Amino acid sequence: MSRNTVEEDDQSKRAQSKAVVDAYYQAGVQRRLTSFAPYLHSDFTTTAPNYLPWGGVHVGAGFFRDQVLPDLPDVLDFGRFSYDSLLAESDRVVALVNFGVTGSDAMIKISEHWTVKDGKATSIWVAYFEPQALLEKLGIAHGLSR
Repeated sequence: MSRNTVEEDDQSKRAQSKAVVDAYYQAGVQRRLTSFAPYLHSDFTTTAPNYLPWGGVHVGAGFFRDQVLPDLPDVLDFGRFSYDSLLAESDRVVALVNFGVTGSDAMIKISEHWTVKDGKATSIWVAYFEPQALLEKLGIAHGLSR
């Protein structure tokens, strides 16, 4: 395989991986987040901080499809979504994103690390920066100042 062919394959894989991840955010912006479900691999793994209702490690697309996608707009306002960055390297995509906290003026920054294989999302690992407003929305006590 020539060097150009390898680079083109990698560029194609990056573009496909970014397109799958972007489909998630666009589905949320369009108020149809559950329509992202067909992009989930059956063994999709969700990893989020344990202090959240959807936190921990969950294996299987059913959890994300049935527990996260329908309920996430109750806490994250996709209407105020924006990218800080969307980067891909082969099948790995990192989205540094901003969301409004539903029902408030607050914003939250989230780093979401995705893996995509053959056009299907296989995992997401999520980290929240300054999550106080989100925790308050969820009714979770914390000792963090705002």
